[in-house]
Amino acid sequence: MKPTSTRSTLVRIAAVVSLALAATACGSEDKDSSDSAGSSDEPVTISYWSWMPGTKETAEAFNKAQKKVRVQFSEVPAGLAGGYDKLAKGVKAGNAPDVMNVEYQALPDLVTQGLIADSSDLLGDTVKKSPQQVQDLVTLGGKQWAAPFDVAPQMMYYRKDLFEKHKIEVPKTWDAYAEAAEKIKKADPKARITAFWSDDTATWAALAQQAGATWYTAEGDAWKVDINDSATNKVADFWGEMVKDDLVFNHKAWSPESTKATADHRVYTRISASWGAGALKTEQPDQSGKWAAVALPGWGDGKTGMVGGSSFAVVKDSKKAAAAAEFITWATTSDEAVKARLAAGTSSALPADEKLRTVAKESFDTAYFGGQDVYAAASEQVPNINGGWVWSPVHNATSVELTAALGKATDGDFSAALAKGQATAEKLIKDRGLKLAE
Repeated sequence: MKPTSTRSTLVRIAAVVSLALAATACGSEDKDSSDSAGSSDEPVTISYWSWMPGTKETAEAFNKAQKKVRVQFSEVPAGLAGGYDKLAKGVKAGNAPDVMNVEYQALPDLVTQGLIADSSDLLGDTVKKSPQQVQDLVTLGGKQWAAPFDVAPQMMYYRKDLFEKHKIEVPKTWDAYAEAAEKIKKADPKARITAFWSDDTATWAALAQQAGATWYTAEGDAWKVDINDSATNKVADFWGEMVKDDLVFNHKAWSPESTKATADHRVYTRISASWGAGALKTEQPDQSGKWAAVALPGWGDGKTGMVGGSSFAVVKDSKKAAAAAEFITWATTSDEAVKARLAAGTSSALPADEKLRTVAKESFDTAYFGGQDVYAAASEQVPNINGGWVWSPVHNATSVELTAALGKATDGDFSAALAKGQATAEKLIKDRGLKLAE
């Protein structure tokens, strides 16, 4: 039986994560904070790794704003096989950075691998003004492991000009979305309503969350896996029919094929997140003024999911943890940090701290969206993110297998891929020395 409330679920998950930390023998050591304050002649230099748009500019702005701590920024590849793999090797070799950006879905895995420091004392105040859905993602085992930066509700971006041209109403429900897809195919046979990224596990997770799924929960001292549950299968059935009926392009995520279809004006909507506004602007600069942002179509209950989102973490064994925390606090709570990140023109990150969203809005050039306040559109969806969603310590590795399985479902039959993800997660939990719920 599942817990009957979100809060009881989170309490149990905290206990299970604590057991995971013990099982992997990776509890964090206390950090020496004596190096937090350097002199004007000899500032403390910390290293910072990230792949995220605007982070280089954030580090540069911090260096200009003060003299006590200096940030040495290095760009690393995104993803499990990129920056996270490099981080694991760096910790093992003793040359890891002091600060690393970590996506929420990756945090429990990195924590139980012993790669992230317990920052409860150093970063405790950074979490308090974030939505509860975000606070729950950085607090594991009763400890805080990172400072949240952004919140990423799912959004739909659509070609306003093409919808108006063919007199098609912008859909608010998934049933209406399917009807709009049929109209688009009839009006513009070479076009489709979207390039569905069928191998993108992050998109699937968010769509499942919107539908009411919780892929991972805790029962007592054990993990329960529900990747193959009824809510996720409802999502899979919907998109499977869309693929089988040839109403969408079935593309790999971020593929040249998908980019070209959008550039050729054959894609009418994009299913993305709040950060997707900046990504779209960067990818399709010639389509300025043609796109708009709206709430994701839904199942009639007004709920949405969250795609990604990121935090700042102090890396395990950093000898400059207090200086690292000083930079992290500035990067996640100050107006100046938000301005620096968005001034680069490539990011549309929605700060988790609501008070920072005004400066984010003022810093983002809305000309690409015809002057639309895309920050207001995204911010309105934050309260609608379904609560109770957490990530397991094995999700990173699970996503590798699930992504591969989803990518093979070219015929739109995604049920086998979900079953593969379910079996993979259950096996990985056992292999990690954790208990699997019956």
